[in-house]
Amino acid sequence: FEAHVRRLHMPFFFVAGNHDVSNATQELYWKKRFGQRYYSFMYRKVLFLVLNSDDPPQKGGGFGGEQIEWARKVITANKNARWTFVMFHRPLWVDNESSWLQVEKLLFGRNYTVFVGHEHAYQKFIRNGMNYYQLATTGGASDLRGVKHGEFDHFALISMKKDRPVIANILIDGVLSDNLTN
Repeated sequence: FEAHVRRLHMPFFFVAGNHDVSNATQELYWKKRFGQRYYSFMYRKVLFLVLNSDDPPQKGGGFGGEQIEWARKVITANKNARWTFVMFHRPLWVDNESSWLQVEKLLFGRNYTVFVGHEHAYQKFIRNGMNYYQLATTGGASDLRGVKHGEFDHFALISMKKDRPVIANILIDGVLSDNLTN
C-alpha cells in the first residue's frame, strides 16, 4: 500500500485503525513510521481533524481524555474554519460511545462532516443535521455484494464548494493507470 501511496502527486494522510494501534508495540511502530496517531491541519480555511478511535487501545474503541482535550483546543483555536472534516476509524456514534459524544458536543454549532471505516460497508448517517459517512473498502475484506448492500471497493472524492462539500464515491474496479495497469 505504501508503495502505491508514494506514487501519488499529492500529500497522503494516514488515519490509525484498530489493526494499526491496538497494542503498545503497534503504537510505537505507528509513531516511528507515520508520526502522531491524531493530528489536525488547516487547508483553505477547512479544518481537518484526524482522530484515533483506539486511544487507548481498548475493545470497542474510543478516545482518551488527553485526545479529547487536544481536540477541544484545536476546535476552539480554529473557530473560524468554514468547514471541519473529522476522520477516524470506528463509527463510535452507532453505539453512542461516550467519548465520541464528548467530541460531537465540541463540534456543535459548526459545519462538519465525519468519515470512518471499520465496518467494511458503506452507510450514510445524519446526526445533528450533519453527514456522517461510514466508507466501504478500498481493497479490504468484503463480500463485495454490491452497492445495494454497501459492499464495494471505492474511494470518496470530496470537492469543497463555497458552502458545503460534495462527495462522489468512485468504484475502483474500473480505475486503471494510463498504461492500463493497476
